[in-house]
Amino acid sequence: MLIGLALALTPHASTLATPTPQADSGASAQAAPKLDPQQVLWRGVDARRAQLRVRELVALGPRMGGTRSGDAAAAYVSKAFAELGLEVRIVETPERRTWQPLAWTLSVRVEGSQEPARRLERAWPWHNSPDAKGSALLSLESAPSVAWLTERAGRGASTAAVILASRPATSDGSWPVPGRLREGTAQPCFGIAKPEAELLRGWLDAGAKVRVDFELDVETRSAAIRTVVARLPGRKGGEAWKAPYFLFCAHGDADSGGPGADDNASGVATVLEIATAWKRAIDAGASAPVHEVRFAIWGSEIESTRHFLHTRVPADGELLGVLNYDQSGFGSGADQVNVEPDDLPGNAALVNALVAVMRERADADASEPGDFPSRFATNKSLGGTDSYVFSDSELFKSRALPAVSVFSSAWGAAGEHKRTSGMPGESWRERDKVGVDYDLYYHSSGDTPENTTDKEPWNMAWCARVGCLGALRYLEALP
Repeated sequence: MLIGLALALTPHASTLATPTPQADSGASAQAAPKLDPQQVLWRGVDARRAQLRVRELVALGPRMGGTRSGDAAAAYVSKAFAELGLEVRIVETPERRTWQPLAWTLSVRVEGSQEPARRLERAWPWHNSPDAKGSALLSLESAPSVAWLTERAGRGASTAAVILASRPATSDGSWPVPGRLREGTAQPCFGIAKPEAELLRGWLDAGAKVRVDFELDVETRSAAIRTVVARLPGRKGGEAWKAPYFLFCAHGDADSGGPGADDNASGVATVLEIATAWKRAIDAGASAPVHEVRFAIWGSEIESTRHFLHTRVPADGELLGVLNYDQSGFGSGADQVNVEPDDLPGNAALVNALVAVMRERADADASEPGDFPSRFATNKSLGGTDSYVFSDSELFKSRALPAVSVFSSAWGAAGEHKRTSGMPGESWRERDKVGVDYDLYYHSSGDTPENTTDKEPWNMAWCARVGCLGALRYLEALP
């Protein structure tokens, strides 16, 4: 039987109970202290709900823009916003070719052995692999009709029946990172883990004949990429979809084509938490934000953001700033939140607002995760995420508009970067460098909820709380 991407869905996140401030009646209400509106807002963020949302999104598939799972993810997000009572719009790019693996299996066995076939559970098909089904003998050389075991699939033509590539992979080699084949490649390629490749090479070195059985079902089609945008009206009012607004956003695809739990179902779940907390706080009697707030889940990282910037800004109202979420659910090395970039003048006010929230709310005891992070840092421009589409634009440069990302890890290895002069840097020590945490499973088939967001769901809650309070303060301070 093929290994399908669809998993058993958990109950929809909207069914989960969320604490809602309740007003007392009579004399007790008069005696009770008035609730802090900011506390009402941040307490509406629910780490468990965010955790379940990540599971539900990953169960849909890689969610690449324009694919079947990408459309399902857009429908999921649209429903979540609509259930909150927010107005929702879909922004579509022009159609383009899309590719998605639907189901696959890859197993190996030693011919003549009584041992059962071993399924390579961590294997993941490379982008643009074609439909395939067959059986072939394993070889370390590319030859007609063999299963070619190689470190990295070459760019040239191969006559092998199937390719097994052990690179690229995570830094420890434990999980394959899906690569990309040229369109029209005749053979499928599967990324496999380093231990699996070493096992197969050991069998071949011992003189065994190893047979590889494979099957892959993919779907290619021409389709538009769907971005979901929702709006929360502000106190200043204005025509719907024309008023000045602040934007929270995250890319909705697993941009590597893998499971994409931390990168970037976690960002989607974080944005949904901000929308949920803000709308429920308003429904409970808290004030609306002074300016309109919108939420965007990009169908495809960078591509959809560029399309939005070029076609909807300023056609859909004046954009006051952007707060982006990417890899907001896990860190392999530490529990910390980073704000980036802090070396652009237009970002200073928003960065400082976010840091002020964390300084005021930081938990003194880092041994137990609290409601806010005890470790946080700001770092210079590193690039590679959607906020830079805005900050690199002439509009944002000329008007010194902020475009900032909040995250708990970046890339697949820990990094240190020179501290920006005059900016906060690390909260836990004073030095000339800033540490950025990493995700061991970055872009790999190991980026699953079990490996990432299920381990540290509080990261998403931290990022949501810091973002909504920081943006609230930033908007209130605007002239």
